[in-house]
Parts: sequence; C-alpha cells; structure tokens
Amino acid sequence: MKKINIYLISMTVMYLLTGCLSDLDNYDAPGGGINGKILDAETNQPVPLPVQGSTGTIINLYELNTDATKSIDFYAKYDGSYENSQVFNGDYEIVVNGPFVSPCKGNVTVKGQTSYDLKALPCARIHASATVSGGIVTVQYEVNPTSPSFEVSNVYGYWNFAPGVDDGVANHAEKITVSETSGEIKFDLNNSVTYKNNHYKIQANGNRIYVRIGARVDGKVNYSVILPVTV
Repeated sequence: MKKINIYLISMTVMYLLTGCLSDLDNYDAPGGGINGKILDAETNQPVPLPVQGSTGTIINLYELNTDATKSIDFYAKYDGSYENSQVFNGDYEIVVNGPFVSPCKGNVTVKGQTSYDLKALPCARIHASATVSGGIVTVQYEVNPTSPSFEVSNVYGYWNFAPGVDDGVANHAEKITVSETSGEIKFDLNNSVTYKNNHYKIQANGNRIYVRIGARVDGKVNYSVILPVTV
C-alpha cells in the first residue's frame, strides 16, 4: 500500500510539472523584428558608433498601447546599423541615446521583419585615412564639430587586432591622445611591444590591423569609420 501511495504521488507531481511546462510552451514566439540605420540628419550617411558592448550605443524600444513598463534594449552596431530579429509585432517608440546633440526618437509599427531608419545629429564628424610605410602607420584626420559652440577636448588614435575599435579598454591594442583637431597620428609598429607580442594574431588575419579616430566633444566621443590596414 505504501508503494502504491508513493507511485500515485510521483505521478501527480509529474503531471503537474508537465502541465506547467505545457503552459510555458503555449506562449507565442515573437513574430517580428526591426532593423535599420542611424543616419546623420544633415548628410544622410550612417553615423559611426562605438562597438557593441559596455561602451556601445543602446537602442530602447518602448511598446505602446499595452501594459508593458520596461523597454526592450539592445545595442547598435559600430557601422551605424542596428537589428533585433526577435520583437513582438506592435507599435513602439524607439529612442537612441548616443554621441548625438540630442537623443534620436521615432515611432514605428513592427509587422514582421520591419526596416526603420532614424535621424540624429552627431556632435562631430570625423574624416580619417591611413597609409603604411616601413612599419609605421600614419592616420590623417580632421574633426569637424557640428556646432561652433562645441569644444573638442581630446582626439584619440586607436589600432586593434579585430575590426571592433573604440575607446573601451578591450577594444584597442594601443591608443594615442592628442589635442589638435586636424593632423596625423603615427603608430610605430616596429617599436611596439604590443604589436610584437601579438604578431601571430595579425599574421593569421592576413597581416591586417584596424585603425580609427575618436574625438571627445562636449563629453561625448564621436568616431571615424574603422579603417583596415595591411602592415
């Protein structure tokens, strides 16, 4: 009799657990997604952004006309694009706080995989180009604030082993800080301990490194595009 009671109790517990799991499985999966670009409001070109991660630019999606109280948060990519392929269909306000004069916002209806571009005014636009000769990488740059009242406090030159490059400690192998808003920054790889110690990584990547310029303008860091360089 005792064995029968234990068996009945076990079967009841298993039934309850199975029922709970079935309830969880009955929720519909997100049927939509959103993707797009953050474009310069004046030039209509993608705004270069920091790398996805702790230093990245966060996209906030606020669901409208529901009882939802929390936003859906995810990172924009360093090339100015963004994507989240798992979003419920519905109406949303989208808000992006980045290295812009003010946050960019918009309202979008997600129905399936939906494309939606945003417009923002960066604090500065940075043009950069790179050349290499004799193990020295020279990056020529020019920082152009979008308002005469904006102060450029520092300009940064970075190089990294991977395509993701920004001011985060994990996202650059070396960093040089200058104050001039135009000029050139040189990386002497021949005398770089970091470069020598990691030369095998660079060789495995086709002898490529990646360089970028950043500028701190009114407390926010804007970037150039990331430039691949064969060394």
